[in-house]
Amino acid sequence: MDRRDDNRSKKVIFVSSCLLNTNNKVKGLARYPGMCKEVFDTLYENDLGIQQMDCPETLYIGIQRWWHTKNLYDNVGFRRQCREIAERQADYMEEYRREGYKVVGVLGCDGSPTCGVTITAWDENWGGSPVDLSFNDAIIEGEGVYIEELKKAIEERGLDVPPFYGLALDDESADMEQIISDFRAFIKSIA
Repeated sequence: MDRRDDNRSKKVIFVSSCLLNTNNKVKGLARYPGMCKEVFDTLYENDLGIQQMDCPETLYIGIQRWWHTKNLYDNVGFRRQCREIAERQADYMEEYRREGYKVVGVLGCDGSPTCGVTITAWDENWGGSPVDLSFNDAIIEGEGVYIEELKKAIEERGLDVPPFYGLALDDESADMEQIISDFRAFIKSIA
């Protein structure tokens, strides 16, 4: 047996930190104790290697942060930090490509002001002194700050932009079984 050959699938998916470690979520939004087992199991069953991306919010504000909307994070300092994290992920993607691996996708957390793929949060009323505001009222279509920066970093390197998928795990009113079913269908389509 050639020592350069082994059982690796050479397929990798990049995953937002909170999908594998709910301890990075903003307080009040964790729907599972440690990780979303259904997400992990689905990736495992499809022989996908997992590249866990750093949580920009935890690194910027910390674990005790309160809820934010994209307009609060959409500033020069936070974008710079997101870009630094995105550049590191693009380094991984470039190295994987160089070695013949396939980056099959990027999983973000829909609803997040940072890692939302198709849904983020924006509300001009958020900011200044904390007031009682409804996070669900702030949900809009769009990408989070980090996802925007990650896509730019990938494109600027001339890498193929993998499919991005947002898991809406923060909305307690959403049907978790439907979310997982849709996610599994997406993974089957790319794996």
